[in-house]
Amino acid sequence: MKSGAREILGKTIKAIIEKESDDGLPPRSQVFLVFTDGTYFELYSSHSIICGTNGVDKGGVEEVRAYMPEHRIVFEAGTY
Repeated sequence: MKSGAREILGKTIKAIIEKESDDGLPPRSQVFLVFTDGTYFELYSSHSIICGTNGVDKGGVEEVRAYMPEHRIVFEAGTY
């Protein structure tokens, strides 16, 4: 896994959003951890190995929903 996962330590998760690709294009699945400080972290899998991105991105629930709109949301939970 890339080192960006270290940046999420100590953050408070506000929401979790899972997305999948209907057309089979990578990434096939994504999990976004949305934090209370207005950032999010993406975990993704192009095949069977889950990978983390290089770091935390600015944005919240709406930015994650809008990111890569060709992927459908298959699960979402949070405290809004």
